[in-house]
Amino acid sequence: MTDQRIKKAFGLLKKNGIDTFVATEINHVHYLSGFTGSNGIVVISPPKAYFLTDFRYGLQAQKEVKNCKIVIANRQLITELPKLPVFSKGTRVGVEGDFISLNMLEKLKELLPQVVFRPTSQLVESLSVVKDGDEIGKIRKAVRIADKAFSEILDELKPGVKEKDIALEIEYKMRILGAENASFETIVASGQRSAMPHGRASDKKLRKGDYVTLDFGCLYQGYASDITRTVVLGKATEKQKKIYDIVLTAQKAACRAVRPGMACSRLDSVARDIIMKAGYGDNFGHGLGHGIGLIVHDRPVLSPQSNDVLEPGMVVTIEPGIYISNWGGVRIEDDVLVTTNGGQILSKLPKELVEL
Repeated sequence: MTDQRIKKAFGLLKKNGIDTFVATEINHVHYLSGFTGSNGIVVISPPKAYFLTDFRYGLQAQKEVKNCKIVIANRQLITELPKLPVFSKGTRVGVEGDFISLNMLEKLKELLPQVVFRPTSQLVESLSVVKDGDEIGKIRKAVRIADKAFSEILDELKPGVKEKDIALEIEYKMRILGAENASFETIVASGQRSAMPHGRASDKKLRKGDYVTLDFGCLYQGYASDITRTVVLGKATEKQKKIYDIVLTAQKAACRAVRPGMACSRLDSVARDIIMKAGYGDNFGHGLGHGIGLIVHDRPVLSPQSNDVLEPGMVVTIEPGIYISNWGGVRIEDDVLVTTNGGQILSKLPKELVEL
């Protein structure tokens, strides 16, 4: 699969007005080369590609990297670049403008004074936004792990248990089930804190009658999942049921509406219009969702301002919410694969309100 990614990258160089491309962002290095370590650079210069790492990762690179010539650096990786036969006078070299530091760019200019550096934007992202079969399989596995972990910790959601303890437990379960790590810091927000969309798990103890929002996910072979469920400890009040039903209706409608060729801003409006008509438009202050892949917040962006369009092979989150200060909030989130026939929900967890 990585061979095809390199070949596709070859085709993008000319479109971006460059002869050679240097990828330094580690997730992009992973995507292009298959390398899962923490120190690497990929240099693409048709018809060849090079992978640079240090001695610590020599054996790992031999095992994982099949589509690039492997170069083991004696010092900093960038000091090996002048030794590659691709940086002749006047070569137009693309660097990742959204990620490369000013300090590194200055060092590159010192090492390669004969070339012309040109910042690029979204070059690798334009390739990785549509997932291949291998990537989709890994995301499916990451979703299955997160699903099972959540199911196994539901019985532990009881009054008196700290939010932090729940977060640790679900992350532990995901690791036991085969995850490499959590894909982001697990969110557990209960009671009035559930009105915080990104409420970090705290020392607050769960109480009877609380909404409890859990936003969690894991990494499997580098690929992320991202799921949210909101439950109630005990019997839900009429207001809690009402708010939950509005969010659930909006979430289901957006999942059903997913189709290739659809503007992401339009998909956002499917859910947002339902929440607005219910009178809670001001309480839904974030976008409907985002892509997932090697990073948990990938393209496309699902928001009112987005210019992205859905394509088959994209995997996106659908996560509307309502957040009411000094009361609480609800968010429901699934990972959805865009197919030629519409959207396929990858997570299998039930979405009807759970009263524990």
